[in-house]
Order: sequence, then structure tokens, then C-alpha cells
Amino acid sequence: MKGTAQTDELDTEDSTVKEELKQAALKGGALVFGVADASAFTAAPEGYRPTDILPGARSVVVIGGSKPRAGDWQSPNYQHMELSSTNDRITALSMRLAHTIERQAGYYAVVVPPGVDQGQLPFMSLALAAELAGCGTPSLAGPVLHPEHGFMYFSALVTTLSLPVDGPLTHPACPAPACVEMYQRSGATPCTTTCPIEDNGCLGGTIVDGRWTERQYDRARCMARVYNYWVPTFQKILTETLDEPDNEQRRMMINSTLFSRSLWSMTYANISQGQCFECMRVCPVDQANRQLS
Repeated sequence: MKGTAQTDELDTEDSTVKEELKQAALKGGALVFGVADASAFTAAPEGYRPTDILPGARSVVVIGGSKPRAGDWQSPNYQHMELSSTNDRITALSMRLAHTIERQAGYYAVVVPPGVDQGQLPFMSLALAAELAGCGTPSLAGPVLHPEHGFMYFSALVTTLSLPVDGPLTHPACPAPACVEMYQRSGATPCTTTCPIEDNGCLGGTIVDGRWTERQYDRARCMARVYNYWVPTFQKILTETLDEPDNEQRRMMINSTLFSRSLWSMTYANISQGQCFECMRVCPVDQANRQLS
């Protein structure tokens, strides 16, 4: 009985710490908060799991928010997104939570780097972390969507602190009820109509009993369209410029609009910036939050 009492006391203490972290995250601007078990990342390749970032990791805290404003979705100029993105703010909020865990709770905490490791792989999949923490479910187009907030940016921290786990959501956010109704009428959804895979697009699939089956997502094609600027384009133009023998042509390449925009997008962000949001623009999951005056 004494051991049980001690366990109950520890569980209560862990729940209190978790609630304090959650309230700090929400107060800091996060829209969602969840905790995943660090040992649950079996789907991730070796070298890209929580314990590869922090030995002895027991919990992964995930927060989501800093999504594009309602006005961003209304703008017909999609190229403004790589300069107005707010995704670095959610990473900064994770740093504050990590600081709280180490200074107040006395456990190690490491924020998952938002960039990429070798082979363009993330240090740890934020999408998998968000799914395991109950902050959303995968969509046909790739991003994890929350049933209420839809598309948002995620950040995660790995800690040796043991926290109560939330676990994955039981019902997928994608396809949304409106998508299911549209599919029953026309055999397509807003995103598959915008980017149909059978017409050189990226998305396709079949909805059966409210769930996607035969899901098709051309990731390579999508990435080639999403990252029109930022680091990949900088690398490509730099290589071509160095190989160009004509001095005047090199000058034109360096001063081109494409190269200039690539430099701007890299200056304004420390993580990947997407320039094609068209599948997310038409996504009905959080349309209620986008209808303003």
C-alpha cells in the first residue's frame, strides 16, 4: 500500500507539471498541446527517434500553432507566404517550455531542431510526433491536421521527464465531413480537384466509409513545387552560376528575381518555407476560423 501511495503521489505530481506546461503553452500562443511516449516512435527509422536526440528520453511534448492568418488564405499572391510565415514562433515557444522543464522540474529537455539532417530528413518527424501526441492526424496532402484548427505548424521537445501520455486521436480530421459529401457527389474533394494526380498533380485517392483508401500522394512532385525558393533553389542557382562561363550571364543570374527571392526567404526563416499552399487553402477542416470580414 505504501508503494501504491508513492506511485499515486508521483502520478499526481506529473499531471500537475503537465498541466502547468500546457497552460504556459496556450498562454504563449499555442493552439494545441499534447504528450507522446518517447518509446512509441517505432515507425521512425533508427537514428531519428527521441532517444537519438536525448538519451534516456521518456516523453515528447508537442505544441501546434502559429498558423497562417485568415488573411493569408485570402491573398491571391501565394508567394507572400515565404516572407510572412510565423512557424519560427512555435519553435521559440518550445524553447521556453524546455527552459521551464530544466529549471523548475529538474529534468533534461531538448527542442527538436526544425531543420533537416542528412539526406534532407528531419532530425525527428514532427508529423509523427504530433500524431502520437494527439495533436492531429495525417491528411491526404501530407500535413497533420487538427479537427478544429486544421493546418498549423508544430514544434516538439524531448525530455527525460515522465509525463502522462495523450495518445493518437481516434477519428481522422481528413477527410472532413464536407469532403466526404463532395466526394459522394462528384468523386473528388477540394484538394484533389485543385491538384489531381491524374492531371499532373500530387493528390488522389478513394473515400470508403468516411476514410481515405488507395491514397496517392506524389511527394517528390509536391516538394518540387513547394520549395520554389529557399535553400534548394539557392543551391541549384549557385551551382549553375559557378558553371556559367559568360561573365554577363553570371551577373544576370545572380541578380535575377528567382535568386533574390531565394535569399529573402532564407533570411526571414530558419526552417523550410513552402510556397504552394493550394491544397490547404481549399481545405474545409478549419474554414469556420477563416471566414472574417
